[in-house]
Amino acid sequence: MKFSLFHACFISRIIVFFVLFQPVTTIAIVNMDSLHFSDTVERFASDIDLTVSDASGNTDSFNMALNSQFSWISTKSINLAILGYEYGETNGLRNINKTFVHYRNINSIEHDLDWEVFTQLEKNEFTRLSYRGLAGVGLRYSVFKSEMHHAYLGAGGFYSAEKTEFTQGLTDHGKEERARANFYYFSKYKISDNLSFSSALYYQPDVSYFSDFRALLDSKLDFTMHKNMHFRLTLEVEHDSKPSQTVERTDIQYMTGIKYHF
Repeated sequence: MKFSLFHACFISRIIVFFVLFQPVTTIAIVNMDSLHFSDTVERFASDIDLTVSDASGNTDSFNMALNSQFSWISTKSINLAILGYEYGETNGLRNINKTFVHYRNINSIEHDLDWEVFTQLEKNEFTRLSYRGLAGVGLRYSVFKSEMHHAYLGAGGFYSAEKTEFTQGLTDHGKEERARANFYYFSKYKISDNLSFSSALYYQPDVSYFSDFRALLDSKLDFTMHKNMHFRLTLEVEHDSKPSQTVERTDIQYMTGIKYHF
């Protein structure tokens, strides 16, 4: 499928939207947009996204986000490591500081069914999250697989431990441990030779109190500029039904940047 004038117009409209309405303080966690088994050969793959923004005048701001994904893919197993970090300042005061590390091992059971184990560490200074560590297990089922489109449905659970920072006047600081179910749907479309779109939706309820849940939508549009270099648009929506005190329930984040695949 060749890249058409329609696709070019579509891309230009999306770029204009993101440039005009993108907040300065943004980060997106890399979703698993290339994790399908190789039918012929083992391979190592990696993606690195780097975004830097700066503004001066009435408001001085600086923002830097680095996201990377490394995977070793064979016919029967996948090992994946994801790392993300973002730092930002406005008028000389730090207002973003968050880190994310994820490791996942996926093994094939049969043609369309896999099992996976994963672990994760994260912290976010401005949601009062000193740390969150978790470990989990689940199943992944391939609901659609073709050259132009593939999709997975996942179900499992994890155990997490987290610590909320002490803040004067608030009462919810301290450590917390709990078990959560983990459901996700991932889909990736190859729109043309130069354009692809992927989206991941996660739903993670507390197994003992289902009204306490977290949800994440992570969508990416990649436009190939030259070989392994891509222009990327990202939309991420995170919702926590019971966040820490003074923290908003929903975060909506946008990012425009460059992805290098090798």
